[in-house]
Amino acid sequence: MYKGDNVNRISLAKRINNNKRGYLIINSNQGKHKIALIGTVINEYNDLAKEAKGCLENVLVIGFAETATAIGATVASSKQTLFMQTTREDVPGCEGEYINFTEAHSHAKMQRIIKADMDRAYTQVEKIVFAEDEITTGNTIWQCIEKLEDIYKDKKKYAIVAIINALSQERREFFKEKNIDIVSLVDLNTYSFEEDVRNIVENGAVYSIYSGEDKLPCYDGEEFLQKKDMTVDNIIFKTEVQTRRLMNIKKLDDEIKKLIIYLETEYGLKEILEDAKSITVLGSEEFTYVPFKLAEYIDINTDEDTKVYTHSTTRSPIMACSESDYPLHTRYEVRSLYCKNRQTYVYDLKKSDILFLVTDGSDEAGFESVLEAIRISGNRHVYIIRWSNEEQL
Repeated sequence: MYKGDNVNRISLAKRINNNKRGYLIINSNQGKHKIALIGTVINEYNDLAKEAKGCLENVLVIGFAETATAIGATVASSKQTLFMQTTREDVPGCEGEYINFTEAHSHAKMQRIIKADMDRAYTQVEKIVFAEDEITTGNTIWQCIEKLEDIYKDKKKYAIVAIINALSQERREFFKEKNIDIVSLVDLNTYSFEEDVRNIVENGAVYSIYSGEDKLPCYDGEEFLQKKDMTVDNIIFKTEVQTRRLMNIKKLDDEIKKLIIYLETEYGLKEILEDAKSITVLGSEEFTYVPFKLAEYIDINTDEDTKVYTHSTTRSPIMACSESDYPLHTRYEVRSLYCKNRQTYVYDLKKSDILFLVTDGSDEAGFESVLEAIRISGNRHVYIIRWSNEEQL
C-alpha cells in the first residue's frame, strides 16, 4: 500500500553474500546507490522534511550512516536544528569513546555515535529524531534508544522519520506503545521480498578495480592523467567543519556556501559549467550531504536542459543484473577513499560532460581506484573536491 503515486520509485536488488537479508530496497529518488537527477532527490528529501515538521521542535536529528546522512541533514536544515550522524569510521579527536550498537542485517554491522557529542546534545533537547531512508524492523533504532537510556538514566521523547516505512503491523504497534512517532512517505509490505530476489542472477557488467595487494601505485598527477586519457583537477577546500561531529546544521550549511564561493572565485565554477549538458556529482560512503548541496547549486545555475545527476560510492555489495526492470546494471569494485584495505562499490556510473567527485576521504590508492572506474565509464573531465581539515579521516 503506497501513499500517492510512488510505486515506480521502488525496486528490489539482491545483496551479495548476506544471510540475514537477501534483498535491498532501492529508491530511485534517493540518489545513493542508484544514480538520480538532483531535482528528483531534492523533492524527495524536502517532501520528507515537510511531513516531519510537526516533530522538529527542540530536537536533535540523527542521520543514519551511510544511506541517510544527507536525508537527516536535510530534515535538520528545514528547521535549523542540532544534527549529528552515526558513523562506522574512527573519527579523529573523539578519544575513541563511542556509543556502540549494531545493524544486524547490514553489510557493515557496526554503528556508533560519538559519546562526547551526545553528552553535549542530550541535555539541550527535548526529543531525538532518527532519520532513515527505510525502516524495516526498527531493531537498530530501538537498540540505540536502549543504549542512550541506559547511559543517561533518562527517557527522552523520540521520533523516526524515514522515506520508506516497511515495518510489520506488530512492530508498528510496538513503537506506538513506546510513544515513538513515525513519519514516512511510502508504506511497504516486504513479506514476499526474499522470494522475489531469490532467482536473480548476476549477469550485469562487473569491473573489479580493487586489489587485495597492500598498495596500488600512487596517484601521481600528470603522468597518471596522460596515461588514462582523462583530465583531473584536484581542488582542496580547507575547513574546520568535521561533518561527523555534532553541530547546529546551520554551521554546515554556511560552510557549504563558503565552499561554493571558493569554487566560483578561485576556479570559475560558473564558467566551467557553461557548456555542459550532463553533470554528475559523486559523493563517498557516509559523506553525502555536501555533494548533494553542491549538485543542488549546479542544477540552479545551469540551463534548464542541463541534466545534473547525483549518487555515491557505498560499502553495500549488490548484484548487477542486465534485466531492464532491475535497478543496478553495472558494478565497479573499488578501494575505499577512507581505507585502502576496504572494498567499496559504485553502481551505474554515467558518462557525463563533467564529473565532480566530492569527498572528505584522503586515501590516495582509493582515489586512483575510483578514478579508474570513472574513466572506464567514459568520463574524461573530472574535478576532485576534497573537504579537508586537520583531523582528516
